[in-house]
Amino acid sequence: MSTYHSKAFVYHGPGKVACEDIKFQCGPRDIMLKIRASARCGTDNTIFRKGHTKVTPPQILGHELSAEIVEIGPRVKTLCKGIGYKDGCRIRLNFKVGDRVTAQSRIARYRDGLLLINRPITILSFIIPGGYSQYMKIPPELYCSGSLIKLPRNVSDEDAALIEPAACALESIFSTPHPVGVDRDGRHLFHAGIRKNGNVCIIGSGTLSLIYALLCRLEGAGKIWIMVRSQKKAAFIKKALGNCVRTLVAEDYSGLPLPEKLMVEEKLAARLKEETDGELFDDVVSACPSADAQRLMLRLYTMEGYAVGACFGGTHELVDAADLDQNHDRNGKTIGTSGCSTRGMETVARWLGEGKLTFHGLANPRHFTFRDNPEEFFTIPGLKPILYPWE
Repeated sequence: MSTYHSKAFVYHGPGKVACEDIKFQCGPRDIMLKIRASARCGTDNTIFRKGHTKVTPPQILGHELSAEIVEIGPRVKTLCKGIGYKDGCRIRLNFKVGDRVTAQSRIARYRDGLLLINRPITILSFIIPGGYSQYMKIPPELYCSGSLIKLPRNVSDEDAALIEPAACALESIFSTPHPVGVDRDGRHLFHAGIRKNGNVCIIGSGTLSLIYALLCRLEGAGKIWIMVRSQKKAAFIKKALGNCVRTLVAEDYSGLPLPEKLMVEEKLAARLKEETDGELFDDVVSACPSADAQRLMLRLYTMEGYAVGACFGGTHELVDAADLDQNHDRNGKTIGTSGCSTRGMETVARWLGEGKLTFHGLANPRHFTFRDNPEEFFTIPGLKPILYPWE
């Protein structure tokens, strides 16, 4: 067995993370990766602050990554039975040293091609040590499930590290059920995806908001609005995305009492109704972890037909505090984004390789390294930070 000496950010419990020297041994059925870039998920920020019932310290978090294969155990290519996403398939593992890859974090069971998110086989960075490290060991559960995904040659490490969160966004878009008619018995027929040529509103200005805007444009949205809290953020979005989006500045009102919040939201909705010729929005994306954003999301749905709000994962306890019952007199649906299918990750990787997408400039411009304070990496606000372990 080969031994690899590695630096890693090791999580020891809420508020406790340290840069440590650790060792990995590559066994006969393992694949060893050299991590090139690893982006911080919002869930990891929550784990650092509050812990997580599925994460037992000490653990190496990090599952949004770009990596290079440096060793393949001699028995890897003898394994041919698929599990999870590849269940029922005879797999052929054609990886080689030097291949660049990313990884699906949820090694889950599937039914009818759909990810069963609550029935994982195992989870990268929760159970399998993750990517906030110089090296990472890939066990059979991960590659036999098709969860190790080859990257096109022309995809940058920054883009590759954002494939997993982009696939989570795409998963919510692809699961939105806009109606296209009825059958002879009156059953509703649906198009999976945002309404073509419709209005989209995205609440939030982080990396995921920008990725959502790119995906909605690619999927055929008519007009896209992004709601932000300052002129500075609006200027950044214009610089990053150009004229494909419109920005709306709504000053932070989180400190107001609820009656005043509702008045602010009523005025925002009236303003946006004017800007959309009375239509409001066919799709509303709340990529902002606040109860206010979730409540506002429901107010901005179009009153006719169906609409879907993508409520980004990690906001559950805040969403529970919002008044969501106001949706009862409309046909809106709320779609969550806690995780993505492997197919979604393959799609995003392919689109990046084909030049349909690029995420360049959407992450924090600062390159975090193991010389930086790990607590800062776990908590820095704004655009998604990326760890570059070898810089």
